Parts: sequence; C-alpha cells; structure tokens
Amino acid sequence: MSATREMTVSDVMHETKPGWKNRAKDELRKLSITVLYMWVFLSIFRIHREVILANYNINYTAKFGFAFINAVIFAKFMWLGEVLHAGKKAAGKALLYTTLWNAALFAVILTICHLVEEALVNAWHGQSFAASLSEGMTKRGDIFASTLLIFVVLIPFFFAKGLVEVLGKDGTKKLMIHTKK
Repeated sequence: MSATREMTVSDVMHETKPGWKNRAKDELRKLSITVLYMWVFLSIFRIHREVILANYNINYTAKFGFAFINAVIFAKFMWLGEVLHAGKKAAGKALLYTTLWNAALFAVILTICHLVEEALVNAWHGQSFAASLSEGMTKRGDIFASTLLIFVVLIPFFFAKGLVEVLGKDGTKKLMIHTKK
C-alpha cells in the first residue's frame, strides 16, 4: 500500500470543519490584529501631525482614543472587504503581486470610507452630506497623498498576511522568531 491514499466519499463526509466558535474566535483574532496594526499606524500619523503643526506654533494634541475608534472602523471595512472577497482577483498569484494589489485596493477602499466619514461628521454638524462630500472631493492632492500613504503602510500588513497563507502560522512563526544555526 502506498504512503498516500485517495480520499473516499466516507472520508469527505466525516471530514470535520471548524465549528462556529472556532471560526468566530479566528475572525476575532484576525480583526484584533488588524485593529492593533491600524491603531499604531493612525497613532503615528497623529503624532506626526502634532509635531508638524507645533513647528508652525499651532496647538494640536494627538487624541489616541480617536485613533483607536478610527482603527476599529477601518479594520471593520477591511474585514468586510475580505468577507466580500475584494482581493480575490490576486488570489493564486505571486506574493508580491497579491501584496501590492491588496494594498492598493484597500487603500482606495479606506480612502473612500474616510471621505464618507468626514462627510457624515460634517452632516452631523449641520452641513448637507452632499455638500460636505463634494467639498472633500475637491482636495485631490490631499486625497492622492493620503491614499499613497495608506498604500505604503498596508504593504507590510498584506505581505505578512500572505506569508501566513503561504507558510502557515507555524511556518511564519518559525521564520520570524527562530534564528538560523
């Protein structure tokens, strides 16, 4: 008998899928990692903004609670994009292509979400949603710079996710933590 054997219908029928609790736990873990990554990213932006504005004697205090709330919102949209298979076009391609495609796609998604969020905040303060969205769209240089910055920041995030998909959790951990002897 060979070392490998073909799966029978019985094997397929008895193959266990992870239960909903394990799937929920795994999704929560992934979401938590995304929130943490985005929170660090947004907190650094806030510190950078504070330093730049201080050079012009403009008082701006970084509010890390808002950065956390935005991180949760951005992570939720990234999770929703993954659930809707937004990055499926790059599935099965080289890791570099997949990383760049997903970083670009989600940079655009997050930029759009940010523009809608700003319009909603302005609408909350009495301005019409359409007018505030239109106002936000006129800042093309700001939009491009923000999208480019988000793209660059998402590259390591999607590269790490790709490594986990290719090598598995244990393989990635071994690669990242263990030293070569």
